[in-house]
Amino acid sequence: MSYFEDFQLWKEQIEDLAPHEVKPPNQPVDEFVASTEALAIEANKDRDVLTTAGMDPSLIANLVTLSGALRYCEAQWKSEYLNRIEAQQKWQEKSPMAYEFKKDLLHHFSFAYRKDTNIHKKVMRIREGTSHADMVQDLIELAVLGEKYPEPLTAINFDLDQLQAARRLSHSMSELLAAANGSLDESNGTKQLRDKAFTLLYKTDSAVREYGRYVFWKDEDKRKRYYR
Repeated sequence: MSYFEDFQLWKEQIEDLAPHEVKPPNQPVDEFVASTEALAIEANKDRDVLTTAGMDPSLIANLVTLSGALRYCEAQWKSEYLNRIEAQQKWQEKSPMAYEFKKDLLHHFSFAYRKDTNIHKKVMRIREGTSHADMVQDLIELAVLGEKYPEPLTAINFDLDQLQAARRLSHSMSELLAAANGSLDESNGTKQLRDKAFTLLYKTDSAVREYGRYVFWKDEDKRKRYYR
């Protein structure tokens, strides 16, 4: 089966795992999964001895499919994490230009509407915003304001095409900000799924290793294969 199919097989049990039972990974996930896949091979060779001692033989198959499910969840989390980091880097690269564009617009608008008290107050209110979210919103508000009252801007030879540019920039920066601000902490749903999948595999891995150490207690070469 594919990793996605493995995940689908375990999806309900992964999602249903209670938060207090979740054990976040304490080692690189790819290394842990590789060790459980190796354990599955060893346990399959020792199937008869292990099951004679009372181990449920399905645990061996579960090692394989849960490993695939965890690999799928880890890939999803890594992809989301890297996309978030990339968005944050792009924001750092592009936001200075967006702030400078807003600053230029405010300069032109303040002068163009200086004799219209009501519109000038709106421009001054827009100027008050200082956060990233304010900047994104201010660009669209300036575009709307300029489109509604173009004559004063035309009178100072302001390029009205800049209003559409402000709209486009606001849209692109809003998407980038949303991607950059997404949660990467414990509340992230993709990370929670990864941690739950890890927990189920860890429990299964522990159970198989426990039986292995028990049945091969006099065979050190065999026994050490069941150490973590």
